Amino acid sequence: MEFKGLCLGCMTNKGDSAECPRCGYIEGTPQVPPYLEPGTLLIDKYIVGKRLRTDGEGVTYIGFDITSKKRVTVREYLPKTLCSRVKDDDHIIIASGNKLVYQDYMQDFMEIGRAVAKLSGLPAIVPIVEMFEANNTAYIVSEYVDGKPLEDIIKRARRFTWEEARPLFMPLISTIISAHSIGLVHFGISPENIMMTRNGTLKLQGFGSPDAHLAETELEPKFYDGFSAIEQYSLEGKKGKWTDVYGISAVIFYSLTGKKPPDAVSRSYEPRLNMPAEVAQTIPTHVVTALAGGLQVKIDTRTHSMEELKDQLSNPVPRRVEPSPVTAPSRVGDAYVDEPGYGDEEIPTRTVQQRPPERRKAVAQTAERHEAKSDDDDEISPYKYGIMSGLIGFVVLGVIAFICIRLIVLPMMNKQDPDDDYSGELYISSQDDMNSDSSEERVLYEVPNLINKEWSKVNGNEKYANYDIRLTSEEYNEKYEEGRIIAQTVEAGTGVPKNTPIGVTVSLGSKMRTVPNIIGMTVSEASSELNKAGLSLGDQAEEYSDDYEMGKIIRLNGINVGDKIQANSMINVVVSLGSE
Repeated sequence: MEFKGLCLGCMTNKGDSAECPRCGYIEGTPQVPPYLEPGTLLIDKYIVGKRLRTDGEGVTYIGFDITSKKRVTVREYLPKTLCSRVKDDDHIIIASGNKLVYQDYMQDFMEIGRAVAKLSGLPAIVPIVEMFEANNTAYIVSEYVDGKPLEDIIKRARRFTWEEARPLFMPLISTIISAHSIGLVHFGISPENIMMTRNGTLKLQGFGSPDAHLAETELEPKFYDGFSAIEQYSLEGKKGKWTDVYGISAVIFYSLTGKKPPDAVSRSYEPRLNMPAEVAQTIPTHVVTALAGGLQVKIDTRTHSMEELKDQLSNPVPRRVEPSPVTAPSRVGDAYVDEPGYGDEEIPTRTVQQRPPERRKAVAQTAERHEAKSDDDDEISPYKYGIMSGLIGFVVLGVIAFICIRLIVLPMMNKQDPDDDYSGELYISSQDDMNSDSSEERVLYEVPNLINKEWSKVNGNEKYANYDIRLTSEEYNEKYEEGRIIAQTVEAGTGVPKNTPIGVTVSLGSKMRTVPNIIGMTVSEASSELNKAGLSLGDQAEEYSDDYEMGKIIRLNGINVGDKIQANSMINVVVSLGSE
C-alpha cells in the first residue's frame, strides 16, 4: 500500500511500530465478517479502517482520503438481515428472495444521504464528501469529526449546567428543525450519535433509514434505551417528528442530570421521571417543564414539534405556537387532536409482522390489558354510566393535579421566578429559604464587591457562604483578564437576606489572541499550548523533514507565530513524518 505506516485505527502515521502510539490499534487486527477488512481501497480513493459503529442498515468505518490526505468516515449500506459477504470478497451477496427489498432500502440509503448533503452547511450536520455505488452496495463518505461522543463526555466528566448546555443544544435543535422541514427524521437521537468536537460544538451523525430504529420491520432494529420513544418499540403508534422530540429531550435530561431516563417500555408502566432535588434546583423551571412535555410517553400528550420544544426551552413564558393546518396538532383540553391532513407525515415502514421481536411484546400486552372489557358492561344503566363517568373524571383530575404539583409546582418552590433566559439576568425568588427561621430571615448581609475577582477563587469559597453566587454568563472583555468577574447582578454594599442569589458575568479575556510558538512541539504539546492561548489545533498535514523528528510540528499553515487572531480559531499545522 502506498501509505505505509498509516494506522488503520485512527488514520495517522504510526511509523514502523505494529501498535499505534496514539490509539493503540495493532496492525493486522482482523475485521469481524461481514465487514470490510482494514486496508480495503474503495474506488482507488478511500482506505477503509476499523469499524466505528453499526446498526440494522449498515456500518461506519474510519477512512482516509488519499487525494486530500484527510481522515473521513465511510458509511457502507450493509443490512445483515438481507445480505452477507464471504471472507476475502468485497462484494455483497443478497439473500434469496430479498433482492427487491434490498434494492428499495439501498435507494432509501442514497436518498437520505442526498437529503443530509443539502443540510451540510448547518452547524450541527457532518458534511458529506461523496456518495457512490460499488461492491453491489452503496457508500456515503463524510468528513471526520474530531471529537468524542457526548455519552463519553458526560460519563467521564460531569453533568452540564443549563448555562453550559443551552449554547450547545440550541444550534443542534435548530439543525433538527431544518432537517424536519425537508422531511428528514432521525429516529436515533442519543448521546452515542451526538459528537462534541474539539472546539466545543455538537454534531449529529447517524442519519439513515427509519426502519433501522423501529421494531417489526425488514431491518434489525437498534434502540437506544432511555432515548428511543415508545412508538419505536411497536408496530402500533405514529412515528414522526415527535419521535425526535422525545430523543433530544431525553439527551438534554441526561446532560443536565447525569442520569439516563428509564427505557420507554418501562415508562409505559411508570411514566414518572425522578429528578434529585439538588439537581432540580439548579435548572430553570421553564426548562424542567419543557423537558417534561418532550418526555411524555404517550404521543398525544407529548410536545409534537421541535419548534415548540425550542420555544419552551428558550422562553420562561412560551409564546403561543399557531398550529399548521397540515403538520401541527392543536390542543383540546389536555389532549392532541388531528387537524385535517395531520398524520400525513407519519413515517411508513416495511413491516415483518410474522416475526415480531419477543422482547417488544410488553407494549402490546399492556395495550391488550387496557382494552379488556368487563363482563358486566352490558348490565350497567346509562344512569350508572353517568355516575361512573363523573367519578372517573374526578380521579383523572386528581391524578393530573398530583402530576402538576410534582413536576411543576414543587420545582418552582425551590427555584427562582424565570425572566428572559437569554438576557443573562438572575432569577430571584420572592422567598429566600423556606427552611430558615423568621429571626434569620430578618438578618441582612452586605453584598461584597466581586468585580475583578477570580471566579475560581469566589466559586465555592466559604467566605461567601451567606450568598448564592452563580455564574450566569461569560463574555469577551478587553479590560479584564480571562476568568475574572466583570459584572454582578446585585450591587456591592446592598443589604440582602441570607442565600440571596447573585449572578456574575465572567470575562473570557480578549477576543483577539496571540498565536504561540508551537514549532518543534509534538501534536499533543501543541494542542495543549494552543488551548491555553484560547485557540485550537486544526488540520494536520504531513511531510518528510530532515530537521524535525516524526510527530513534531514543522510550521504553521497560512499564519505566523505572533499573529493576532480571533479567539477559538483553529491553527492548521504541518507535522513531520521524519527523514525520508
